[in-house]
Amino acid sequence: MDQVQVACDKCGTQLVPNAAYCEKCGYRTRRARRLVRLAIRVEMVFFLLVVGIVVAFTWIYATQR
Repeated sequence: MDQVQVACDKCGTQLVPNAAYCEKCGYRTRRARRLVRLAIRVEMVFFLLVVGIVVAFTWIYATQR
């Protein structure tokens, strides 16, 4: 289980519970960085899925002619 981050990794300021950013320096918390990485992965999977569907339909259309 993850421990709650209580201080900023960059400046050491105490963080508000469940903060996404440090109020002093604006640096993202570990939890926020993890969520951003997850969101980017989900977007990449969705993008590749759409590209795959477009390629598949293009190939099907080209072979039907």
